[in-house]
Amino acid sequence: MPTMLPCYVMLDLETTGGSATHDRITEIAMVRVENGAVTARWSSLVNPGQPIPPFIESLTGISDAMVAEAPRFVEVLPQVKTLLQGAVLVAHNVRFDHGFLAHEMERAGDLLNVQTLCTVRLSRKLYPQHKSHGLDAISQRHGLHNEARHRAMGDVDAVLAWLAIAERELGADAVQAAAQSMLQGNAFLPAHLQTPLSEIPDGPGAYVLRDAQGQAIYVGKAAHMRQRVLKHLQSAKTVAKDRELTAQTVTIECHPTAGELGALIEKARLVEQLQPAHNRLLKRERTTLQFTLDTLPAWPLDTPLAIREYHAASERSAVHVFDQWRWQGSATSTSELAELDLNPVRSGLRPFDLDIFRVLQKRLPTLRHDPHVFALQEVHHG
Repeated sequence: MPTMLPCYVMLDLETTGGSATHDRITEIAMVRVENGAVTARWSSLVNPGQPIPPFIESLTGISDAMVAEAPRFVEVLPQVKTLLQGAVLVAHNVRFDHGFLAHEMERAGDLLNVQTLCTVRLSRKLYPQHKSHGLDAISQRHGLHNEARHRAMGDVDAVLAWLAIAERELGADAVQAAAQSMLQGNAFLPAHLQTPLSEIPDGPGAYVLRDAQGQAIYVGKAAHMRQRVLKHLQSAKTVAKDRELTAQTVTIECHPTAGELGALIEKARLVEQLQPAHNRLLKRERTTLQFTLDTLPAWPLDTPLAIREYHAASERSAVHVFDQWRWQGSATSTSELAELDLNPVRSGLRPFDLDIFRVLQKRLPTLRHDPHVFALQEVHHG
């Protein structure tokens, strides 16, 4: 077996189409190689949860009937993670396979954080005299016969066979040197990012992207912070704003909250305090969408409104108080709630925030049916 790297997993996926965002995996095959010896060989059909298009069925031979009783990806995820542990992910056009794996793992609430190696690029480096480096072209050029083309394990075996031929033709040292020089970090994580994704909570909150000087460049909020940060990084190649943010971001600071409203409030507080450049730019772009204060609908209650949030995983809880469409304060205990001065004459009204207004507009119609929403009688102090 090729000793290209000390430990790698040769992987191939069959899918319902070419979009990692919209399409899903139908088959997965993995061969783990350690110091030139196969230590694991595994494959499985995967139920994609969506119909397989006729063209894909004719190409792969995988039908809806074949995957009907197959496990969903989340069921095979433990095996995938075990095989990838401590290994380099290798595939022919690795961006395709990595993209599908990353999206499937994100849907399952997990992360794909591996080094990658693309054997298409490796073939170009080893055989620059040839123009085409697709699997069919490589197989034809080297006399490989793949009886299971476009099935996951068949294609894995074909790439492994090609690597063995390359080592015989060019020498194992040459193949190893080329592979080491092309070894990539995580396919979407920038090398300058110092904050491990594992340290970003996968719960609600606000987050601050900081540059190399520690300056805040952007404040965001999310119901799932880790997933939102991943989207920034994964979209860097196609979305100009995310590309600029990713290029500047060195550290990520997280502020967990008990829910969506807490995240909005914390984001507004951080934006006001830090004045990050990208948020100021976004605010200017949104000025035409802002409500003017004299056109706001009337506050529909005679008292302030309190909304309780609770996040089970972190056990965080908070009660947020609003009046006249504005946030007036938050409390994490009954005593803190009693101490809030809710008299707008004395305490004044906080600045209007459009995002908070929109959330409140959605929640207020369900006031009578939501046990977490309740009206507060005015609390007088002194």
